[in-house]
Amino acid sequence: MPRKKRVWFSDAPGLDRQRKLHTFYLTDLETAQNNKKNGRVVGEIAFQLDRRILAHVFPGITRLYGFTVSNIPEKIKQVSMKSLDGSVDEKKYQAMTQRYSDLIAHMEKMGYHIDIHPVFSEFLINTYGILKQRPDLNSDPVHNSPVELRKMVIDTVPPRFLGDTLLLLSCLCELSKEDNKNLFAW
Repeated sequence: MPRKKRVWFSDAPGLDRQRKLHTFYLTDLETAQNNKKNGRVVGEIAFQLDRRILAHVFPGITRLYGFTVSNIPEKIKQVSMKSLDGSVDEKKYQAMTQRYSDLIAHMEKMGYHIDIHPVFSEFLINTYGILKQRPDLNSDPVHNSPVELRKMVIDTVPPRFLGDTLLLLSCLCELSKEDNKNLFAW
């Protein structure tokens, strides 16, 4: 077991014998910081999966504000509306609906449930947050390694959420293989 590095400081200047020492272990502080960073990675996994699903169903739409996996059926209707007369562009509607149903059918074979996992993804994103900046995959390849991400998820997520979180990671890995992009596509 590695030896912990000790750091201390006093909370009041003055005489040495009057100082009250507080001891902190650097490794404990680093662990807490890493857990916060790892938590953001967990949130990023859920976020990236949601973005991949939305990009698959709505190709060519770059601004997906207000779009969530939970509201895809409503957004399909909204996006397929013709602006001139308010009627539905049936060809566009059918194409998006088909992409959506094909993708969900594929993910359901992996264990993804449309009634549970979109809401669970939102929960993870809101709980853990997402990465503040784009990771450098050359210097930190962890963000593109399913094995390392799996270890990070296991170390970070409470046991009762672990199965569903690992399922989201598996779905992200599968979609990443299919579209030939990094796990965290920016």
